Amino acid sequence: MITAVACAGVLSACGEDDSATSEGVRSSAGVAVTSVQEGAEGAASSVQSAASSVAERAGDWFDDAKLGAFVTAFRAAYPNLSADRETQSIEAIVTETCPLIEDGADDAEVNAKVGELATNGSAVPTEDQAARIAQLVRVACG
Repeated sequence: MITAVACAGVLSACGEDDSATSEGVRSSAGVAVTSVQEGAEGAASSVQSAASSVAERAGDWFDDAKLGAFVTAFRAAYPNLSADRETQSIEAIVTETCPLIEDGADDAEVNAKVGELATNGSAVPTEDQAARIAQLVRVACG
């Protein structure tokens, strides 16, 4: 069946000489298999590249989601500390405190840094507020 199909589709004329036809079919089949293999390898490479790209973007979206959640919670819980404040300024509370947390800083050091970064003009967080904000920061860093 394959020989007949290949003969009809690949070769322009099928003659009495089966050895030449068989050789031509084998050669055509080999080229087709190689082409399919190369196509499959290219497709696999493209899929891996796309998956890697999606994973990287997902990581960015996840971090953005955490920062967004922190900013929303901060604005809701501490209106005096967030009044007239740019989003990036509030995000800095997380981005500048996370390295301290990752380096194993103690709670007092983390709370002091959060208090410093959360200060908004004359609105200064109490020690209790700084500790609660630090807890939100820890979640956002995770």
